[in-house]
Amino acid sequence: MESDQLDPHEARRIAERAEAAPYVDYPPTPWWYPPAAGAWAAALVLTMGLAQDHPVAAVGIVALIAVESAFLGWYARYHGAFPSLRRAPAEFRPAFVRYVVGVVSVFVLVGATWWLVGYVAAGGVALVLVTTGLALYERAFAGAAERTRARLA
Repeated sequence: MESDQLDPHEARRIAERAEAAPYVDYPPTPWWYPPAAGAWAAALVLTMGLAQDHPVAAVGIVALIAVESAFLGWYARYHGAFPSLRRAPAEFRPAFVRYVVGVVSVFVLVGATWWLVGYVAAGGVALVLVTTGLALYERAFAGAAERTRARLA
């Protein structure tokens, strides 16, 4: 009886495609995600600023964290799963590095703005930087996914 064994190269390609699936086979992120995340970040900064003089604003912080938790739950169901940073195809690593550098930069710039100008200005900076940063990251992620699909085709 003849067996239906895969040749090793084809087996490896199948395994690579399966491993890359969470990164390349995903529904598009909704257009509203970057501005909504920017607005959320601005609201968090403003609420934290208000909490300095109005302790009741802590309720707003808890509410914003609850909204973010609900969003992350929905987003995980929408995408099916969150991709792991450790198992990402090589095409994604530059986007992930830029994302981490961007997040650190946003924290530093928002913090510096708060310290130098005040929390209201820091809220505006958070809105602009988070919205712009996430829009750029989404484009970088989509480009990495396209390059990965092309390599695995």
